Amino acid sequence: MPKLVRKNVFIEPRTLKRARTILGIRGESETIRKALEIVAFRDDVLKGFDRAAGKARSYGDPLR
Repeated sequence: MPKLVRKNVFIEPRTLKRARTILGIRGESETIRKALEIVAFRDDVLKGFDRAAGKARSYGDPLR
């Protein structure tokens, strides 16, 4: 596991509880870490889609 740093944050309790339920995680810190990992992964995926779309022959020109 990578090195962890301590941070104090203000989080809406309902949102945290919802994230815990969705992720199936009991601990609040673990829920926050997992949610941040998901956001970073989503960014990587979207950038990959953009790179792939830019290499398609018909990208940007529907008549090709």
